[in-house]
Amino acid sequence: MGDTGTQTGGTLGARFKAALLGLQFRATCGVVSLTFAVIAVVCWLFVQTTGNLTGQLQRHQCSQLSAVLAHAAAEAMERGDARALTALAEQFTASDSLLFVRFFDAEGTTVARGLAGAAQDGRWGGSTPLAEDHPLGTPVLVRARDDFPAYLDVTCPINKWSDRKQRGTGDRNSSTMRPSALLGYVRLGLNVEPSMSELSASLDLVSGTAILLAILTVPSGFILVRRIVEPINELSGVTDDFASGDLSARSHVRRTDEVGNLALAFNRMADLHERNHNQLVALNAELEERVNRRTRQLRELASRDPLTGLYNRRHFDEVLSRRFAEARRYSTPLSCLMVDLDNFKSINDTHGHQVGDELLVLTGLTISSQLRAADVAARFGGDEFVVLLPQTTRRRAQTLSRRIAEKLASTVHTQLPEVTLTLSIGISSLEYVESDDPNDLVRTADEALYAAKTDGKNRIVAGDPVS
Repeated sequence: MGDTGTQTGGTLGARFKAALLGLQFRATCGVVSLTFAVIAVVCWLFVQTTGNLTGQLQRHQCSQLSAVLAHAAAEAMERGDARALTALAEQFTASDSLLFVRFFDAEGTTVARGLAGAAQDGRWGGSTPLAEDHPLGTPVLVRARDDFPAYLDVTCPINKWSDRKQRGTGDRNSSTMRPSALLGYVRLGLNVEPSMSELSASLDLVSGTAILLAILTVPSGFILVRRIVEPINELSGVTDDFASGDLSARSHVRRTDEVGNLALAFNRMADLHERNHNQLVALNAELEERVNRRTRQLRELASRDPLTGLYNRRHFDEVLSRRFAEARRYSTPLSCLMVDLDNFKSINDTHGHQVGDELLVLTGLTISSQLRAADVAARFGGDEFVVLLPQTTRRRAQTLSRRIAEKLASTVHTQLPEVTLTLSIGISSLEYVESDDPNDLVRTADEALYAAKTDGKNRIVAGDPVS
């Protein structure tokens, strides 16, 4: 009886133990299965995120490339320089990243093109008319066909850029470049086949990894869970950093399995994007420098007199205000010369306007040759010139005036011997001007010039103080 009870208790204990083992086994299997399912979902989300990120980066890159090409080709398109456009297209299609580049005029006629190797060896017909159904500036994915790889197709307008004044700013010279006219279009095809192949391979690797994990034993499953989850989390974090703008983010996973291959594929994709991004940044910097240089040239031209090359009156007035304020603030000398050609109208009527223009040019060159870097000479109007002399007293201004008159007389006698030319010069100095109006300095010099003219011309007269 006791033996029977012992056997029954042993049997119940064995059954209970077996039930516990079974429950533990099922719980373990459930945990492992749930873990595998979570891993599978994480892998799927990672692939989707990577695919979406890659697509967004490629579209962004494609749009930037088209905009950069449009800016780079604007000048050549405006000139109608097909050779320069062809060279630009061939430069961008030298690598396999761009399959083709085509430039069209405003009517949609092809002006120049560049084809990569896939188009040149006959696998592509080469016909890329301007696609009217594609929105401008928006890349459209064209699937692979006839052994021709998949690519992003984008068309971008090429505009003429003009310099316009900005309103609401204190700087009169403040300006911005804005499109003013449509010159044509640029259409390009960005090869996305390598990225799509890498993503497809990565997806296959992740799927194989999930299947392998599903058939492993419980202990191996837990080990594999730990080995896979950690690098995937690391790679996911790197992807987030990369998507947030850190283009130097790279995976440090060093493995030979599927996850390692996925990390290598991501790193290759990141390297390619960073290289293209750096090229775009460099090209954008070069274009900005060209625009800034051209803007400076235009500003300089706008402040110059087209005949003599001296500054115009508007620029002189701006410099006068600054130099006058500085001289008053620091109590430094400042002088002004008003120069006028004697009997210029008679010379112009006798020898013609061409000789008159030559005299004006010689006068401007002579004045400039006698000045320092800080001095400013401008054509005041007609045959009158004005010179602003910072850090210059009245006595030094008189010496400079005599030197200018002598130098001009000698130059005219050598180059235009048939002409007799003299100068009348009026001088004003800040030390004798009591007003705080910069224009009074010029007005005093002008009154001195008038006195020189009245007293018989060919004279240098210093003006009286202005109260």
